[in-house]
Amino acid sequence: MAKNTKLFRHKTYKTKEEVSEFLQELGQKIGEGDVVLKQTAEDLVLDIPQHLSLKVKVNRKNKKVKGTRHKMTISLSWYDSDHQDDPLALG
Repeated sequence: MAKNTKLFRHKTYKTKEEVSEFLQELGQKIGEGDVVLKQTAEDLVLDIPQHLSLKVKVNRKNKKVKGTRHKMTISLSWYDSDHQDDPLALG
């Protein structure tokens, strides 16, 4: 059975304008193919392939004290093999 290795995790509170700006910048970096996530000790450098799996999920959960919580999760996934060129390509 494969084991998950947590490479990066960060949680912060931002205004919707700050979140929008971050997501726009992240989208631009994904389009360029290189994303660098800054951490305190080391940066995590991601080499983004041409094709990705995109999943968007939205949940709602009622909390007794705070009321209804909404959560949007945007997930991108790929395999190392997605970085390989098409073996049938002509040179």
